[in-house]
Amino acid sequence: MPMLAGTCGVVVRRRGTRGREDGDMELRDVITGRRSVRKYSKRKVGQAKVRRLQKALQIAPTAGNRQNFQFIFVTDEQKRRQIAAKAGHQEFLFDAPLIVAAVCKPGAEFDVAIAIDHMILVATDEGLGSCWIGWFERGPVRRILGIPRSEAVAILVTVGYAAETPKARPRKPLAELIATDAYRKSAPK
Repeated sequence: MPMLAGTCGVVVRRRGTRGREDGDMELRDVITGRRSVRKYSKRKVGQAKVRRLQKALQIAPTAGNRQNFQFIFVTDEQKRRQIAAKAGHQEFLFDAPLIVAAVCKPGAEFDVAIAIDHMILVATDEGLGSCWIGWFERGPVRRILGIPRSEAVAILVTVGYAAETPKARPRKPLAELIATDAYRKSAPK
């Protein structure tokens, strides 16, 4: 069997296999094909896909396996509109049929980032668009979603069927991003 099926829907192919089966993408294609989507269709995300997104969050690794987070799947139209208003009126937050609010104990933000990245890759594999939202008023969003003050609202993520196909944006050369054995003050010329 040339494929190894993960528990959340991403299919990892063994080296040397090619092509797609049943719409599944190769992991490398999922990673390189993911884009930040800011225009969504009105089509709802089905429960089977939502469950696979949730499973991706559940299986993500955490420091000491603490799993000090909770993810709120916001589909309510009024709450999505209120959240969009507290995120600089980025209307695409309301247009997306699903907003995922990542909530964690202070200090667990790295664990949240890992889990959200897992979810976003599964969303891409499922044919869904997504976008990380880091700029929003955390206090009002906390109140809208009934989150206690002891928890941090780390990030919001929109999820839905894309109504656009964003092009890949330029990336810095590896030589500017990678150093070996010590920090490098400037990129080599």
